[in-house]
Amino acid sequence: MKLEQTFFVGAFDVDVEKKITNTALLEILSDMSMLHGAVSGQTKTDRKSDISWVVLSWRMKVFRRPNMFSTLRAVTWARDHNKVRACRDYIIYDEDDNIVAKATAEWVALDVPTGRFLRITPELMEPFNPEPENVVFPEYTFPNLRQLDKNRDIAASGEMEIDRMMFDYNGHVHNCVYQALAEQILPEEQYRRRFNEVVIQYKLEITTQDNVLLEYSVDEDRHIVAIRQKSDNKLHAVVIMSDGE
Repeated sequence: MKLEQTFFVGAFDVDVEKKITNTALLEILSDMSMLHGAVSGQTKTDRKSDISWVVLSWRMKVFRRPNMFSTLRAVTWARDHNKVRACRDYIIYDEDDNIVAKATAEWVALDVPTGRFLRITPELMEPFNPEPENVVFPEYTFPNLRQLDKNRDIAASGEMEIDRMMFDYNGHVHNCVYQALAEQILPEEQYRRRFNEVVIQYKLEITTQDNVLLEYSVDEDRHIVAIRQKSDNKLHAVVIMSDGE
């Protein structure tokens, strides 16, 4: 079952040239996921949900960047699943029905009262009416996170303060904030660059206001930022930015 929703591109959603940013596009994807959960009856809008869907990975490709005060139409659907994770795809259109962005994501289901991950069953997915035949990125697989984080030459590193405004209602740093965090360590000549492909893989949620470490490296055309816990160097997430294929 596909779900559609319109979004307004506000002044905070654009860059200095008044084009929509990657963070704003990711926020649309995140909202669409939560909205689909609400429509299914699993996500509650006025109290804690019994089931919470937690994102593991994003891949987004951007094809055009609408201006400030545009109206966008986003579409999402559950695709397929195994016992551990579920996949969801997305397409965002502009006012003329041109494709703005395509995306895919992997999610896990959390039993909120117990704090344990749920086995993903057909019954759990039934309210979403998955469409396994509709695939945005055929044959794509997310990179291996452990391999991605090994043997990298660090070009720059620094600390970033985690502020209370970064947290969402789940009590951890909101998933789209990781993109904005990663951009802070980019060299000045890359900071204003519009990367048309973004891959984010999450390892450990940020739940405290401790500073995090940002480690920046370049692998051919990929600009990679690892976000780590300062106290013990544990990996929170890896953000990969590139111009795409």
